[in-house]
Parts: sequence; structure tokens; C-alpha cells
Amino acid sequence: MLKQIYRIIILIIIFIASLYYFSKDIKEVVFDIDNTTTMEETTFPLVTLRTEGRNINLLRGYSSNLDANSIREALLPIGSDQTYELIIDQKDYDIKKLNFELREFSQNELIEKGSVSVFDEDGNQKVARINLDSALIKDREYAVKITLITSESKKMYFYHRIKKHDTTNLVDKLDFVMEFHHAIKDKDKAEDYKRYLEPDGKKDNTSLAKVDIHSSFDLITWGNLKPEFITNVIPTVVENYTDMGSIVLDYIVRANVSGIPELYRVKEYYRIRYSSDRMYLLNYERRMEALFDIDLASVSKSQLKLGITNDPTTEHLSSPDKMKFAFVRSKELWYYSLDENEIVKVFSFRQEDTDYIRDIYDQHDIKILNMDAEGNLDFMVYGYMNRGQYEGRVALVMYEYIQSQGRIEEKVYIPLDEPYQTLKENLGAFAYVNSLDVFYFHIYNSIYSYDLITRQITELADNTRKEDIVVFYDEGYVAWQESSNPWEANNIMIMDIETGEIQMVHAETGYKILLLDKIDSNLIYGYVSEDDITVQIDGAIISPMSRIEIASTEMNVIKPYYREGYFITGLEVKDNTIELFRATEQIIDGRKIFTASTNDYIMNHSVAKTPYLSITTRITEDALTEYYLQLPSGFVMEEVPEKLITVNTVISEDPTLRLSKNKHNIMKEDASKTNYNMYYAYIQGELEGSYYEAAEAIAIADNGVGVVLDSSFKLVWERGIKANRYVISRFEDLELSATDSTIDGCIRLLAKYLGKNLDKISFDLEKTSAYEILINHLDVQPISLTGVTLDQVLYHVSMGRPVIAITGHRDAVLIYGFDAYNIFMIDPKQGKTIRMGIQDSTQLFEKTGNVFISYLSQ
Repeated sequence: MLKQIYRIIILIIIFIASLYYFSKDIKEVVFDIDNTTTMEETTFPLVTLRTEGRNINLLRGYSSNLDANSIREALLPIGSDQTYELIIDQKDYDIKKLNFELREFSQNELIEKGSVSVFDEDGNQKVARINLDSALIKDREYAVKITLITSESKKMYFYHRIKKHDTTNLVDKLDFVMEFHHAIKDKDKAEDYKRYLEPDGKKDNTSLAKVDIHSSFDLITWGNLKPEFITNVIPTVVENYTDMGSIVLDYIVRANVSGIPELYRVKEYYRIRYSSDRMYLLNYERRMEALFDIDLASVSKSQLKLGITNDPTTEHLSSPDKMKFAFVRSKELWYYSLDENEIVKVFSFRQEDTDYIRDIYDQHDIKILNMDAEGNLDFMVYGYMNRGQYEGRVALVMYEYIQSQGRIEEKVYIPLDEPYQTLKENLGAFAYVNSLDVFYFHIYNSIYSYDLITRQITELADNTRKEDIVVFYDEGYVAWQESSNPWEANNIMIMDIETGEIQMVHAETGYKILLLDKIDSNLIYGYVSEDDITVQIDGAIISPMSRIEIASTEMNVIKPYYREGYFITGLEVKDNTIELFRATEQIIDGRKIFTASTNDYIMNHSVAKTPYLSITTRITEDALTEYYLQLPSGFVMEEVPEKLITVNTVISEDPTLRLSKNKHNIMKEDASKTNYNMYYAYIQGELEGSYYEAAEAIAIADNGVGVVLDSSFKLVWERGIKANRYVISRFEDLELSATDSTIDGCIRLLAKYLGKNLDKISFDLEKTSAYEILINHLDVQPISLTGVTLDQVLYHVSMGRPVIAITGHRDAVLIYGFDAYNIFMIDPKQGKTIRMGIQDSTQLFEKTGNVFISYLSQ
């Protein structure tokens, strides 16, 4: 017994001694508040282009080596001498060498490269002269990449487009724009330019946020605002033709409308036409956005001033107790504690010693991901990084804001290989960080799960487009269609974003399941028979659903919808109503045809929610309409909130996460081989949006006088350069014979025009689309132009590309020319060329839905 007692006592002594010994080597990990830093200020040079004695196109530098043809913000028109100059404002660097590359815009193929190591100097500026030796094709765009190399061998990249003209008329266009810009600062001087305006008495003239050629003279001349112009105005040429041009002015002004100077970012857009006797102002637009300033808060009304703006919508997220919230304004992230009446600028590229050029460059955005009860935030910054350790890079960076310590900590850095303009289109809306430190995000049609602790990444979904995902943040769920390809859509996945647990809604045997939308906290999905999924003659895939269901995220069906003889081809959710687009089925010549029928509606009874923050307006004599953000009901602002700023945590672990190599490029290559291409509509030098249907992008570009590119940056369409008459003469001299297989005949005629003989190949157009035949047998990228107008499709003809136009279920003609009155076509059924009046042609094609097929230039 005593031995056992002694043994226990000895073990206790050994245990205590061990604790003492080993505790000396166990260091307590405590965050050191001194281990922080502030974001480094901007350092990169600025480059301006000089041609014909005019300085244009202020370019920002990139650390990322991007494809030269991926950036479209500036065009340099040059003359037949093919020379121009670069003015380099070196800033913090000593530039020793300049390399340049000239590339084909559509294929990005290298044409010419060279270097400059001898510069003219003017203070801190260096001037390089570039002389292009390659014979450029007139009126064709090329991509140029400029590489600046410093004395420390650091490389920075600058990008622009170039186009050669016999005569640019650029000086006259620039002079007109700058004279107009300066004249409208003074109402007396502006009288000379009244003749260029087109005032519309019905137009609302109560806001300075958006002014255009139809606005009142008083509004165009700044009303009573009296702005002070605080940055130099360097014009950016975004499009140019011999007679027409589009030019943008981007600058900062200051105005005192409330006793405190307020800053505004202003962009002016000009579209002009040159003639030898006068200039024509085709379009003028000025957009104005106030830069957020907390000192302008309205204490008496407990409101934050948003000021003059085109978009008062303010992304925000509140804590569970509703006493804290974060919001994004002017590309800055703010955190507001109502209890303490304290506001924190969590993230901003804007610096105290600002030049209003580099640090507030607007090619990035911020998304709030999550906020916990203590006010800690997860958020991400994506796009061009204006300053800091990633200055000049394009990336997605995810941060955590630790509220109690007033610091932000970088969690993930994802380098990306495309500019912000296209990145924002390829980045999905779903992004979240849960309580287990798992970061979910959707990019390039893939959903990723990234464990911030183990640094392990998992691809949860591939080939899932933005439109095939719905998110229920309040309920804690996300749902997605297994594949955006309807033939592969066997399941809908429903994931709990806190636990990561995934449930599935399965398609029944012989059916596919399509995720359509959401209403309140419920899913809307539909079932389509595999036999009903149909490829149209233009390659479009139709998925008519025989039944749809509204179900909870727990997979409980709340309401099914089925009507005998009707199919649902799509739907739209408006407030509490689901509008169903329906069709009926016909079999014509062995092919299933779904014809549009009457719409139907499903009413949903939901309780309207009171918004946490609301928007209100005020109208003043000087600023006219201004917006304010009304703080939550019950909160009374006693004084302007105290303003704090965060510091950055110095981290020792590399946070870099690289996505699958060339994921973005793979997506582009896949698009070029299928009918899932993306079409980008650019208006006034900026990307207006991306679309899966060329017709949608063309409609947007036509309305905004812009251009359309595809995923490979091939030019699809541009407004305003279609000739008045154009005929592809080779079709006039062909020997033609009549055939009843008119679509087949058009395909063979098009192939022959492109140098391919398909006479020995037979096609079954009941099983194969014309689009599929073209993509399999021709060395061009076909394009479905279904839905465009006849006038829009004639652009392709004017570019020397004939167009197949469907005139019936089995019939087509080939458009090969036009003039002011007629359309020139080959009708294979008659075996001859014909001319038809434009009005009659328009009606003929509209009857069959304006179904057109052509191809893109190589």
C-alpha cells in the first residue's frame, strides 16, 4: 500500500517538474500591435502619347504582363509616317530603357518589336520616339505593349491600341472637343456653341449627375455650381475613323455647395463628325460622381451625404444586432459603429497626398463578404491595384478587418491575367467566408472552396455560369446547376455555406433539371425532357420545360406548375410575380419547332421588408439633386462621427493562391469551339456588359454608339461605319442551279466563297445545325446573329462577310450586298441572284425571327 502511495507521489513530482521545464520553451503567441504598417503610396510612372503635336491618352502602368489586346481603353490614331512619341513622367523611378511590341489585335500575334534607350529629357520627364517599320493596314486596329525598364531592372507595362489612317483629322477633332469643354465653363462663351446642342423641353433638368446633348443650356454650362478644375484634362481617344471620333475627358473638380469643399469625378464623352467646312457634335454626355466624405454628414437628420450621383445604390452589410454596418462608396470600404458614433475607413487606395490620378484610378471594386457580432469583416478587393505591395497588378485580394484592433489582415492573394473591365464580368456574385474560415468564390464559371487554415482549394463546380447560381445569404445557402450545358444538367446542388454540406435535387430518368431563379427564400427550377432539348438551325439550344417547381432550400416543393400542351422556355421574377414564357410544340419536316404562346403568371404572397438603410434626396439651388443615406430608424446622430483609419498587418506567410493554370484562357478557347462565346459591348471606351447572345451585345452597342468584341477580342460589330452600298462582286458571276435544299445550298455557297469545296460532303439538317456544319468544316469562327435587325446585320456584309438569312423552317437566302434601296441575295430555290427592297426584306426576315448566321474575320 505504501509503495503505491510513494509511486503516486513520485509521478506527481515528475509531472510538476515537467510542466516547469517545458513551459520555459512554450512561447505565448500574442499579436504585436507594432507589427503593422500603412499602405505604401503610389510610385508608378505615367505615360502620355503624343501624335501630330497633341498629347493624348494618359496610360497607367501594370506589373501584370497581360495580353496586349485585352486592354481597350485608349486608341492612338497615326498617319502614314507611322511614328509617335511617349512622354514618360518617371515619378519615383529612373527609366533606362523602353521596349515595345506591336501585335495583331484579334489574334495577339507578334508583328514587330523594338527598343529605345536614348531619350529626350525635360525635368523628370523622358520622351521616347517610336517608329513602326511594319506596313500597317489602313483602318485596322493593332495592340501595342510598352515595357519600361528602370535602373533597378524593374519592368512596368503600358498598353494601348493603334490605328493607321491616310488622314486622321485628329487635330481638328481634339481642338473642337477642348474648345467646347472650356467654353461651357463660361455661360457667355458657351453661347457660341449653342448651335451644337439639341435641347429637349421634356427632359428632366434637375440633376447634374448626368447631362447630355438634350439637356438645358444652363445644365450643360454647370448651372450655379461654379466648379474648380483641379486636375489637368488630357483627352483619351477611344474610337477614331477618318470622319468620326469618340473622345473622353476624365478629371476631378471641387465645388463648395455646403460650406465644405466637395470633390467630384467627372467624365465627358464626345462623339463628333469632321467635315471640311464644320464639325458636328453627334453626342455629348457628362457624368458626375461625388467622392464620399464623412465630414459632409447631416447631423440634424442622421444622414450620410452621397451627393451628386448617378447610382445612389450603396452596398452594405449589418451585424446581427444591427448596431454596426459596413458599406462601400467611391471605391472605399467604411465601417460604422452606431453605439460609439465612430466610423472607420477600412480600405481605400486614396492617399492623403493625392495627385487625383494614380491613387483614385477607378479600375477596381470592393465586395463585403461577411460581418460577425463583434463587427469583424471579411471583404475582397478585385481589379487593378492602385498602390501598395501589389501596385500595378490585377488581382483578387481577400482581407479580414479585426475591429477591436483597428487593423486589416490579408488572407488570400489571387493574381489574375486580365484587366478589371473583363474581370468584373467573369467574377460571379457568389462570394462568402464562413465561421470555419472557408472562402467561397465563383470565377471563370467555377465555384471554389478555399480553406484559409489548411490552404487547400477545392473546385466545387465547373462549367457553371453566373446565371445558373442563386444565393440565399440570410438563410445560409447557395444553389447551382451542375452544368450550364443542359444535356449535362442532372442535378441541382444546394449547399449550406456554413457547414459545407451539399444536398442534391435529382432529375428524373429521361429528364434534365434547370435552375431558373429564386423568389423570396425559395428556389425555382424546371424539368426538361432529354428528347425536347433542341438545337436550332443557328446553333441556339432550346430547353423547353414541361414542369417547373418552387421549393425551399430544404427541398420541400411548395408549388408545382404544369399545363398540358404547354412548355416553359424561360421566366422572369418581378417583385412578387413570376412571369412564365410559354411555347407549344410542332413537328415540321422532321424537326421539333417550339412556337411562342401566351404567357402565364404565378403570384407569390410575401411580406415587404423594411430596408436597413434607405435613400433620400434633397434639391438645392447650386447642386440640384443630391442623395443621402438615411441611417437606421431610431438612431440619432449627435455629432459628425469620429473618423479612424486602419493599419495593415505585416504577415510572414505567403498568401498567394494560383488558380488552375490558364483557367481564363481555357475558358476562352472552349468558347471559340462552341456556341457558348461571350460578347462584350464597349461604349465610350468602357465595357458596358458581357452577353451570351451576340444580338444582345449588338443592341446595347448600337444604342450607345459602341463596338462589340468576342471572348478572343475579335471585332464582332461596330456602330456607324457601314457603307451606303457594298456588293461582294464574286457572287454576281457565279453559275447557279436551283435546289429545294436552300439552307444546304447557302452553306455550300458560303464555303466556296471561303475557299472550301463541300460538294462531296452530305449534311442531315434535321439532326445537325448549320452552325455546327460551319464550325466543323470551315476555318472560320461562325457566329449566330439571331435577333439583330437587318440594318445591323448588313455591317457584316459591308465587311465582306456574306450572311445566311433564314426565311422558313427549311429555307434560306444568302445576303451578299446592299445599296440604299435594295438587298442583294442569292435564292438557291430559284437558282439565281435577286434584289428585294429593304422594307420587304425587313418584313421577310422578321417573320421568321431575324435568324442570321455569318462568321468573324480571322
